[in-house]
Amino acid sequence: MDTFLLKNANLYRYHKFEMCDIYVEKGIVKEIGSLDEKDVKTFDLDGKLVVHNFIDMHTHLREPGFEYKETIATGTKSALYGGYGTIVAMANTNPCMDDTLAIEDFNNRVKKDAYVHTFTYSAITECLKGEKVVDIENNVLDPIVVGFSDDGKGVQNNIIMDEAMRRIKDADSIICAHCEDESELHGGCIHEGVYARNHHLIGINNASEYKQVARDLDIVRKYHNRYHICHISTKETVDLLKKARMEGLPVSGEVTPHHLSLTDESIKDCHPNYKMNPPVRSKEDLEALINGLNEGVITVISTDHAPHSREEKAQPIQKAPFGIIGLQHAFSIINTYCVETGKVKLNTVLDALTTGPAHVLRFDASIEVGKKAEMTIIDLNKTFTITEESMQSKSINMPFIGTQVKGKVIINIVDGKLYNLEAMHV
Repeated sequence: MDTFLLKNANLYRYHKFEMCDIYVEKGIVKEIGSLDEKDVKTFDLDGKLVVHNFIDMHTHLREPGFEYKETIATGTKSALYGGYGTIVAMANTNPCMDDTLAIEDFNNRVKKDAYVHTFTYSAITECLKGEKVVDIENNVLDPIVVGFSDDGKGVQNNIIMDEAMRRIKDADSIICAHCEDESELHGGCIHEGVYARNHHLIGINNASEYKQVARDLDIVRKYHNRYHICHISTKETVDLLKKARMEGLPVSGEVTPHHLSLTDESIKDCHPNYKMNPPVRSKEDLEALINGLNEGVITVISTDHAPHSREEKAQPIQKAPFGIIGLQHAFSIINTYCVETGKVKLNTVLDALTTGPAHVLRFDASIEVGKKAEMTIIDLNKTFTITEESMQSKSINMPFIGTQVKGKVIINIVDGKLYNLEAMHV
């Protein structure tokens, strides 16, 4: 469906809310305002929220190579149901997204199977080994490549990271960095805090993250290249990013819904669905993340959607892989844990899901007459329970199953096409 009228919408744009009607014809926004009835399919939204659909700049789709965990079809369908219109996939596939052949193959798969606009990062180093920088100058030419990331591994070699930043600066692209100093890990599985001590588990300290952030920001000071910090989890990283932004450096950072809602003391029964990288950390770290978001230091909320099979996550927490899924319920979780509790304003969350990532990636996240309709519609008053049965992802590894949340995506409009998620299966 690409021609329709949205009546009584609570539209969020230009950082403010306005009650209006929105007419879309053949996928293009034709009118916004107080509109007369039209002889087209009409949805009376009765004040429900309309916002540009979300942009996730940190998604693991697993295809090619790990389709038993997720596929482009199931991952992007999960994104569709979560209100996302655009996602960016990480490069840790098999083959790795490190050359033009792998990137072209991924592009063809996306054209065939994706429900939402799907881009990818090129790896920073070949096979994510941290030993040799990829052919940046060729990889960046493909329009599906929006940046460079070795996410899943931090680049350990200082000389290699320096070379990558210099060349990516010259290519006018961006590094999205997984910051992890492996010398600080010591085989840890959760945060080095209360829960780890009480359960005799090896912890992961804050330095494993912020030491690499500090190193990278020093390189940015040298080249003034675009640089984005993935999945910030520590108070020290927030402080480092704040200082760098105050210096005017072209840097940004993201936080995930789970780092905004959980601490290490939220872990139950050593369940591996609470194991993610970086780990959920202390109450002080969570408060710093909230403050960083509220102060505009952190401008992006990303999911780090990381599917794993049931068998993989059924292992003890020490052996299970890191990562949880998050695309389908990201907004509902943030709304429940942050907005409804008064910790973060709704407009701050909406900006971090739309214009924030759009600014970093140089995308458009506007709702304007004459532009293709890209909108998601949310019932902020709808309460529901997250269940395995409702999952659109191929995987179910997340700690929020059985949790009651508030705020549900009911319609998503992608590339001008309306998907009524409450009434149809796509």
